[in-house]
Amino acid sequence: MAALGGFTLIELMVTVAVLAIVLTVAVPSFANLVNSNRLSAQANDMLAGLILARTEAIKQNQSMLFCHTTDGENCSVPPAAGWQGWLVRGTVDTAPVATSVMLSANLRVLSSANVANATVDATGHSIRFNPQGLVRSGNANNALNGVLRICLPDNQINPNSRDIELRSGGRTRVVSNNVAVNCPTPADPA
Repeated sequence: MAALGGFTLIELMVTVAVLAIVLTVAVPSFANLVNSNRLSAQANDMLAGLILARTEAIKQNQSMLFCHTTDGENCSVPPAAGWQGWLVRGTVDTAPVATSVMLSANLRVLSSANVANATVDATGHSIRFNPQGLVRSGNANNALNGVLRICLPDNQINPNSRDIELRSGGRTRVVSNNVAVNCPTPADPA
């Protein structure tokens, strides 16, 4: 007589218990990984826009703007909830070179005071790269050091924000850090 194959009830219960333990540990870690990747992707998208603006300013030998936009065609002041999109355009030829929208509705993008006060054509939040690739504050041609903060206020991951630091020499970098759950406005760099 042939032996019957299969699982016993005890083997099945042990397998289900092990699976439950593994899922209890893995699912929250996976959610943190997804949220961390969303933050990094948005920060890298904005960093690419800043690098594009600097490169185009040098290449075209004209000032280029990196600014907030809601319609993809004009610079505008962002609402209190933060940036909804960005665009890169020249100060002479105002047709957008590139535009992007925020990848996720629950991400917040906030500007430090220096960036918020950088005004070109009566619109704040305009980061200008001059033909030498230097970061300037609006029409005044003053050096601009500022921060753009991207954070997830509703998910407490560690670290929960990415700050894009702008230096007047044109250098930009992304820094990961932990901020309060309400995602405060970043301070200007020293």
